[in-house]
Amino acid sequence: MNTHQVVVHGHIRPDGTLEVDEKVDMPPGPVSITVQATAAGSRKRTLRVLEEIWSQREALGLAGRTKQEIDAEIDAMRNEDEARMREIEKLGGRPPTKTE
Repeated sequence: MNTHQVVVHGHIRPDGTLEVDEKVDMPPGPVSITVQATAAGSRKRTLRVLEEIWSQREALGLAGRTKQEIDAEIDAMRNEDEARMREIEKLGGRPPTKTE
């Protein structure tokens, strides 16, 4: 007998039925299900938490930075670092190593 196993998360409804949180990527047909309870108050899945945060920020009118804004900030930091390195070299010093 050929078996294929996937792990999906879900919850038990008050009526005792099982609800899974995501689509099960398996061919149709009979399955065997083992249910393992998690501790009460277990952590939510990361994506759900992030979605809640994004929703709350949107409701408060808080916008995240755009890719262009993030890239511009990274470029500015790199330029500052390069300028600092040039100044150190002009003074005859050497840049600090990772172990210093």
